[in-house]
Amino acid sequence: MVSSITKRSAIAINALALLPAHIKADFIQNEGEVGESFTDGELHLTVSGDEYDFYVAVKTIHRKESLSSLFADAAPNTLLICNRLTPYLANVCMENGVNFIDNAGNVGINNGTLHIWIDSKKLNSSPNGLNLTNKSYKLGEGAAKLLFVLLSNPDVLNLPYREIAEYANISLGMVSKGLGILQAESLISLGETRRILDAERMLSLWVEAYRLSIRTKLGGIRLQLEGEWQDIPMEENDFWGGEAAAERLTRYLHSQELQLFTRQPLQKKLAQLKCRPNPEGRLWLVPAFWGAKLAWSETSQALLAVAELEASKDSRNIEVARMIHEQYL
Repeated sequence: MVSSITKRSAIAINALALLPAHIKADFIQNEGEVGESFTDGELHLTVSGDEYDFYVAVKTIHRKESLSSLFADAAPNTLLICNRLTPYLANVCMENGVNFIDNAGNVGINNGTLHIWIDSKKLNSSPNGLNLTNKSYKLGEGAAKLLFVLLSNPDVLNLPYREIAEYANISLGMVSKGLGILQAESLISLGETRRILDAERMLSLWVEAYRLSIRTKLGGIRLQLEGEWQDIPMEENDFWGGEAAAERLTRYLHSQELQLFTRQPLQKKLAQLKCRPNPEGRLWLVPAFWGAKLAWSETSQALLAVAELEASKDSRNIEVARMIHEQYL
């Protein structure tokens, strides 16, 4: 006959083994037969460098009545580890303040500081059936734009969806879809307080998404530049990308290929620059892809620089991209 301690241990081990890589778990199980709620052990979670401690109940849950005994003692620092919860029971947990991790990969934690909601079905099959952990996956243009805005200004994540759409220059539906994709990958939490969970992994995803989904659709026009790029007349809504942005940030790179983003109509900017079109020209004039509400910052500049430098596949540029990453991102 298998002891209750062994059963509890198996449930805990199986559940914690399915946590995403950015969540580290250290569980200490109580050895005695204990009957009170949340006395089966203690769980220490490390999430993106931040640490959280919980008193744990390890139980098998089949119906709402199995949860009821936990409601009175549930607190921000308590947590249930259990077998697979149905969506209904997962919602019952969250409605009654019961943090949980089940052995199917579902997680619901809201302790006032840490907010995690992971639906294992969405994790394994994100919107459109695409899995972000598959390296062949291509993040769409809309989600890539959203990623750029959230990395530029993380506070945007807590704005109403309609405002997020204006910041990212995407549709309202794309905001919901894009945030769902990022949540499914445990990059952000969309709990009561929305929060970025893994900015470093988001940055890696941004570099790849820019190359595959944004850069190929920038359009614009190549121009023959006579003279120095520093002498180009800049308006308030003109922004350097690529090598020029990198040179501004590091003073290390001597720019050869130039990329200039603008909010002006291209023909108007073209007349201002007084440069003639040339498919082989080194100045690439392109429309800004983000929304006008996004306040420009060194972080925004660094994100554009790193993404374009990495996309160039030039070893010198990649070296400078790493420098910018370390200094600004």
